Amino acid sequence: MGRLMRFAALATLSAGLLAACSGGAPRREVVVYTSHDQVLSQPILDAFETETGIDVLAVYDTEATKTTGLVNRLIAEAGRPQCDVFWNNENVQTLRLVERGLTQPHISPSAAAIPAAFRDPAGHWTGFAARARVIAANTAD
Repeated sequence: MGRLMRFAALATLSAGLLAACSGGAPRREVVVYTSHDQVLSQPILDAFETETGIDVLAVYDTEATKTTGLVNRLIAEAGRPQCDVFWNNENVQTLRLVERGLTQPHISPSAAAIPAAFRDPAGHWTGFAARARVIAANTAD
């Protein structure tokens, strides 16, 4: 992950996690559901812990249910949420959660440099990375 993307991810995640921890007695842990691959997300979560002293309890999606497993879990937990921050790796399922009223808006000052096209105007999500989807075809036959 490039240095800029790592910084953007850490800044956005930090602001979101700190917002999730605000109010009442200071919490020293947050629960993060992430469908992003653990090998890529764990270093960012570890850096957040080091910078803030807040423990991150990460719940990772499985390869078998990638992009839908944690979304379905969030829907099932709607009346008793267990997650403080959801770090998804695609936008359609995130929009599904917004449509169901299962997200809370947060406009992060750390995400101000991210172009408006990659942020929900109401603050329900902020995009900070992209990945290409590729279809290849063998036309030789």
